Amino acid sequence: MAIIIQNRGDLEQRLVIMKTQEGWSIRALTRHFGISRNMVRRILRKYDKRRDQGHDMLLADRPVRKAKRESKLDPYEETLKGLLEKYPRITGQRLFEELCATGYDGGVSILRDRLRRLRPRPKKTPIIRFETQAGLQGQMDWSPYTIQFLKTGKATVECFSYILGFSRRHYIDFTPKRDFFTLIRRHQDAFSHFTGAPVQCLYDSEKTVVLRWEAGRPVINPAFSAFITHYRCRPIICRRGRAETKGKIERPFQYVEGNLLCGRQFQDLDDLRACTRWWIREKSDMHVHETTGRPPLELFLEQEIPALTPLPLHPYDCAEVALRVCDLEGYLEFETNRYPVPYEHVADILTMKATEHEILVYSPDLDLVVRHERAPAGGRITLDGSAIHGIKTIRYGLEPVRQPFLELGEHAEEFLLGLEPLHARNPGFHARYILHLKERYHTDDINLALGHACRYHAYDCKAVERILAARASPRTLEAIRNERAAEQLRAALPKITQRSLEDYSILFAPSQNPEDNHDGKGHDSHNQDVSQDPEARPDDERAR
Repeated sequence: MAIIIQNRGDLEQRLVIMKTQEGWSIRALTRHFGISRNMVRRILRKYDKRRDQGHDMLLADRPVRKAKRESKLDPYEETLKGLLEKYPRITGQRLFEELCATGYDGGVSILRDRLRRLRPRPKKTPIIRFETQAGLQGQMDWSPYTIQFLKTGKATVECFSYILGFSRRHYIDFTPKRDFFTLIRRHQDAFSHFTGAPVQCLYDSEKTVVLRWEAGRPVINPAFSAFITHYRCRPIICRRGRAETKGKIERPFQYVEGNLLCGRQFQDLDDLRACTRWWIREKSDMHVHETTGRPPLELFLEQEIPALTPLPLHPYDCAEVALRVCDLEGYLEFETNRYPVPYEHVADILTMKATEHEILVYSPDLDLVVRHERAPAGGRITLDGSAIHGIKTIRYGLEPVRQPFLELGEHAEEFLLGLEPLHARNPGFHARYILHLKERYHTDDINLALGHACRYHAYDCKAVERILAARASPRTLEAIRNERAAEQLRAALPKITQRSLEDYSILFAPSQNPEDNHDGKGHDSHNQDVSQDPEARPDDERAR
């Protein structure tokens, strides 16, 4: 009966049968199968070795399977698969916590074995790990997450992450946006959390940190440089397209998603931030790191905290300062929200200082006018101004703005005399509208436009606006800020008294020696004496 050999296993099995049961020689087996004698001997030795271990190659086609052992994890198989489907990147420790909450009393090892079968790990790309000494380096990065909040619905939040390179102690926080002022405020929180700052920190090439690249070198944002140097920390920019340069901060994002966000629900952003602070204290600081083999907090307190740069005596002022013009209704607009100010500041250019939680408004003389609780950005909220504005009926009257209008210049009073009888019902509206033009035009230009309007009896705010558009150049708030800075600089500079020209008259006085005049050389000799006397030389010559 012919035997069909399909693979190497069949060949080895047939060769062993022919040798042990039929008595074929090694030479005959070599000729029959067309293989070398050494290969025949290796197959036979393999057979003998397996027999010594209790395995028979001839019974390979009839394997004996052991009965499957029951596991404590079997009743939770569906729960486990459901969590993996909902949170694909959840960690084994986080899964263990969730299963224990449902009644699981087994160990974490069998859970991780089951997890390896259900979710095979991808092959890791070999990299070179760079370790730094204590207190030398920190790494910072952002990562967006879309979270379904129970109260406010689905929203995308930005995760600020800062890690110390030596101890791996981690600080994270969640914010609705990632602008410049949010960046420096979260840095300040991280430094306060660590009670110090590292010598240097690695950053990506983002616009809040790097303005542009020139000749292959990054140009650091001056505003960020002013902040980071306040804490004596040096920014280092990673090469573009090389995220692995700061791999110590990239990998923890997986840990944050798998251990903090997965398997938890949050009411709103405030609830998420509160849970994050708990998670840092109870989980992140206490877990044993794979690389260091120690908890980050333990290594931080032992070796890294003495090496950090101490915090400065006064923290950096992270408030945003901007100029705003008070509109005709007595409001300032900031981030689509409107904040009330007293009516006497209508059309004034006010300084607004926005901290993380407050809005402070200052008068043109930098006196604090009012403060408000900061509303969420983009909320289009108008705060109630009844307590600040007082009686609402005088809002469009002329009297509250008469004095600011007269301060425009010499033509302001004449314009009001013609405005009141012509617009008896709403003269205050026209006055406020003209005052509001200070946002775009210089006060002197507005005064000249009022004079031009009076010359042609055009007592109307729109007429004044058309005159300014035709005869004056508009200005920006930045130009206004520069003008104020120039005025402050001129006021601060010392006053230098100019020397009178009479002090130099001796240089041009004729010589009093008649002998010098007699020989006609008196003028030259006088000049020669002056040149030899340093006290008689002009100041500019002595300087040279």
